[in-house]
Amino acid sequence: MVLLQVQEFSLTTAVEYRRPVLLADANLVNAARGLFSSACADYLNPTDLSFSKGNELFSYTFSAPMFGGAASIVVNAQGITVSFKQGKTTQHLGLMVKLTLAALETLKVSEIKRSQISFTAHAAFQPASEYAKYMAKFTGLAKDIASGGTILVAQMPDVGGELRYASEKSLAYPDALFLAVNTACSVDVTADLLNTLASRFEATAALEGLAFTKPPPAN
Repeated sequence: MVLLQVQEFSLTTAVEYRRPVLLADANLVNAARGLFSSACADYLNPTDLSFSKGNELFSYTFSAPMFGGAASIVVNAQGITVSFKQGKTTQHLGLMVKLTLAALETLKVSEIKRSQISFTAHAAFQPASEYAKYMAKFTGLAKDIASGGTILVAQMPDVGGELRYASEKSLAYPDALFLAVNTACSVDVTADLLNTLASRFEATAALEGLAFTKPPPAN
């Protein structure tokens, strides 16, 4: 196995309601109150929360940014999206998962039709010289091929969905890959689901001979 060290990552989780939720049924005042009684409270600034509406029916958006805009919670008639970027450590990932689950538990008001989870990461080869060896299978195809990547799709019948894995050259870090894992499934988001997806991500990366060192601890 070739080792990669994750340099930076993002996590986005979205749940889609089976049926759109009317503004009157969204209970957004209670939603805001609930966020400040949840694990998210310490990372929210009350003055940053915003609400907009186009009409009294299904055209509305409630937004709660966190970490100076590096994370956000967004609610609309179709569902909820919780997103984080610029994660770098194991502690960051643990906090992302904790706050995602807390926000969804607090804000969900209807049955879930579909869950979508997206994880992206820039990961550097250890040592850096392994990058050229990895890319050789692509650069050797033709003189003008500078890099390449892999796309794999794994079925996940146990959660009614699939996992799409893609790897390519990172444009942000030298001697590194940009990895993207996207999952759409028909079950609700839970800690068990996120742990299952993490395991499947590592297992899929292993199919192209890649493994990961542990992210660095927080300073």
